[in-house]
Amino acid sequence: MNRPVRTAALAALALLAAAGCSATPARARTHPPTSTTAAAPVPAGSVAWSGGFRGYGTPQWQHSWGVAAQGAWGAPDFGAVEDPAAPSGGPALRVTYGAGSSANTCTDCPNPGGGQFYTDLNTLGLSALAQGPTLDLKYSVRFPTGRDWGKAGKLPGLYGGKIGQESGGNHGAGWSTRYMWRAAKGSPDNGEVYLYTPTNSGPTGYGVDEGLGDWHFQADDRWHTVEQLVNRSTGDITVWYDGRQVHAATGTATGIGSIPFGGVLFSTFYGGHDTSWGPASTQQAYFADFSLSAGVQH
Repeated sequence: MNRPVRTAALAALALLAAAGCSATPARARTHPPTSTTAAAPVPAGSVAWSGGFRGYGTPQWQHSWGVAAQGAWGAPDFGAVEDPAAPSGGPALRVTYGAGSSANTCTDCPNPGGGQFYTDLNTLGLSALAQGPTLDLKYSVRFPTGRDWGKAGKLPGLYGGKIGQESGGNHGAGWSTRYMWRAAKGSPDNGEVYLYTPTNSGPTGYGVDEGLGDWHFQADDRWHTVEQLVNRSTGDITVWYDGRQVHAATGTATGIGSIPFGGVLFSTFYGGHDTSWGPASTQQAYFADFSLSAGVQH
């Protein structure tokens, strides 16, 4: 029942990869201004930046999100849709995941499914936030009823350091704290933080599962908020789901103290890197109302 917003950007996320311009503030949400100068400190708990999906993919939208010039993929599967029920009134970003799809590195998938892009705090004029000890990311997500969760998949989180050295089996001068849904413990929708740092890796050389099953993502066609606070100084990661604290890890994000915050790693796909991770039929998810702060927002 959502109507696609027809913008030139829906045809190609390649526009995102070409974006290297500095950004203006994102759409206001009756919060403080969405960007700040490099020299200005950002008060803990106040919204330093907020981003929606009106005009998604246009140069103006890229500008307001501080989209990085590298790391983007997934153009065919991202599109803005009108959704008055979305937080802040929409539009929302609809992400499509094809049957049997996985990451863009999958060599035997019918199509990648999902997609990925990075924001850059410095491009947004928020270098003070990038250099700060803590960063909080909050956004809303909606999964339709009856979702096929497949084996597991990624959801947006924070990143720091050099793009390309924070995921995909690469443990360099970067880190990331994306979420995952993962089938385990008799449930297909377990939440977790999928942690990459320069000093740790999982048994296969990829990420580390933190807090598996501490909460569950709901497929009820309703909007839910997810929020994470990362402390670079201590390595602590805290997660809230619908305003309730569901995960707190002390000192697990090791080796990131000297690596500045980069911003949002908008990354969502089934996988993994092969068809075994993907759904049996085409699935969709919806995202809205992203915001960043130096402290807890809820």
